[in-house]
Formats: sequence, C-alpha cells, structure tokens
Amino acid sequence: MYKRLLVPLDGSSNANEALKTAIDLAQDWHAKLILLQVIDITQFSAQGLGGGYAAVIKSLRDTSQEILEAARDHAEEANLEVAMLVREGAPKQVIVEIANAADSQIDLIVMGKSGTNAFSRMIVGSTTNYVVQHAEPNVIVVNDLPEPHE
Repeated sequence: MYKRLLVPLDGSSNANEALKTAIDLAQDWHAKLILLQVIDITQFSAQGLGGGYAAVIKSLRDTSQEILEAARDHAEEANLEVAMLVREGAPKQVIVEIANAADSQIDLIVMGKSGTNAFSRMIVGSTTNYVVQHAEPNVIVVNDLPEPHE
C-alpha cells in the first residue's frame, strides 16, 4: 500500500511512539522508512549567540545524528530499509517541503501528536497541525498515551 514513510523525529516520547508505529506499518507493507530530524534554527540568531553560534549548531547536529542513529538501529533490527535526513529550519515547514517534494515520493507521514517544544506550540500552533493541513501525503498522528488502568 504505502512504500515510503516519512517519520519526523525530535527525541520526544510521542516521536518515539510514532517510530514504533511506522516500523510496524513498514514491516506489514514492506516499505522504506525515511527518518527526518529537523534542527530548529528559528529559535535563536547568530547575533544573539555571538561567537557561540557555531558551537550550538554543532551540538544540535550531533544530537540530531544520535536521535537518527538510535531510530535507524530500531528499524534495522526489524529488517527495514532506512534513509536518514537532517535538515535545518522551521520543523513544520521542512517536514511539509520534504513530504511534498516530487522526488521524495513520500506516501505517508507518521508523526507524534506533540513534540518537544511546548512554548512554540502555544504561540504559533503545533507542528503536527501544520503538517496535517499542508502536506500532500496522508498523515498518521500517533499519541503517547499512558497505558490504561485495569
């Protein structure tokens, strides 16, 4: 059914649950996972960080790589084909740009209901909401709910 699943990751529990769901779906459909981590550079400026800008960006790139490598390891344990992408920019815009790009051939986006940046969600709306509204592929939204009590 779906052959290329885009999975935006930010290290949050919701993103981790989305990854688990994407792995299950990809196994069922023999699909490839495209793991995406967006470095949100919209929250600070080079001027505001002074000479520390390069160090902050390097640290964020390192963290992005760690998030993607951990996700890749889980997907490869499930014998799935995986690609990893790191991009910089506004996460919601980058996700939509990649999903809508003709050459990406994304069939489905699997993402968490909310991520790591609560302040941004309050001010400008959620990344998930934006992606649902603007992405051409279908979107599955996964929620990290606590286990139900018996």
